[in-house]
Amino acid sequence: MIVGIEGSFRLEMGWVFPKHKDFMLCNFNAAKQLDMKNVDAFVQTNVLGVIKNNMKDQHDFMDSTGKPRIVIEQATFRKNIDFDKPETNYYKVGLNHFTYDEGIFYNQNSPADRWKKIQKEQDIKIKPWQHDEYSKDKYILLLLQNPIDTSLNPLIENGIKYDDWINKTIKDIKSITNKKIKVRLHPRFQSRFDLKKLSLVADEISNEYDGYNKSNGGDSLYKDLKNAWACVTFSSNAATEAICEGIPVVNLHKSSFSWPVSYHTLDILAQNVIQCNFDRTQWLYDCAYTQWTLEEINKGLVHKRLLDGNRT
Repeated sequence: MIVGIEGSFRLEMGWVFPKHKDFMLCNFNAAKQLDMKNVDAFVQTNVLGVIKNNMKDQHDFMDSTGKPRIVIEQATFRKNIDFDKPETNYYKVGLNHFTYDEGIFYNQNSPADRWKKIQKEQDIKIKPWQHDEYSKDKYILLLLQNPIDTSLNPLIENGIKYDDWINKTIKDIKSITNKKIKVRLHPRFQSRFDLKKLSLVADEISNEYDGYNKSNGGDSLYKDLKNAWACVTFSSNAATEAICEGIPVVNLHKSSFSWPVSYHTLDILAQNVIQCNFDRTQWLYDCAYTQWTLEEINKGLVHKRLLDGNRT
């Protein structure tokens, strides 16, 4: 039996609880009364946040049982999908976490089949790495995240405010290069950024945010990527789309799924040409085996794969 607790498994904002017979949804009081001998795992959406921590009591309880946790989150490849259309949406599903460095997906050395399916469905084109010399019509694009998101847990756990990290990162870039820096806010959470403070350090703040949905930035993201010479982020999933576009990316935390095919320090930005040559092939195959449709989840394919520790 796999137990979801109302709260740590969100039932609002479009999340859908699995319908497979192995899954059971209950409230917290009922969960505490269960015989843990009959519980194989818990299922949750996202993880406990440093800031978004109102379900800490539920997470502490699940931790105390020692049972595995199946974590459902937004997909790795999100182009042309819509979270509000669950019949065609993909979900990232990992064991114990959803990030590259902490989640378990049993996806190493995956075959090409799933990537080819997702690539066709989402119309993803893998463009050659751009080796453009920097020019004044280009810029370094800083991809920002929701300032209270759980993806920023590693930063906030170290006592660093995201606003301070943004300002320091921009200043660090400017200390090694005079290239233009353009900031792209998270389109869904623009009001959470201090634009006045950002305008004091950034050269430009994007105004391209039309067409986004809960899953992706839509065409507006690609407008910002069009003239991006390189991208910098803490761990934004938009970096995945930038890498598919052939744009060199500096990821500054290993939780990002594009970590294996990106740079990890800012010094590369001092060059006028970035000779990026990461082989993305196996990375694409492996990432494709982190995300699943609701139909696949409801058939039991995903939780059996994770709990059995294999690809069957």
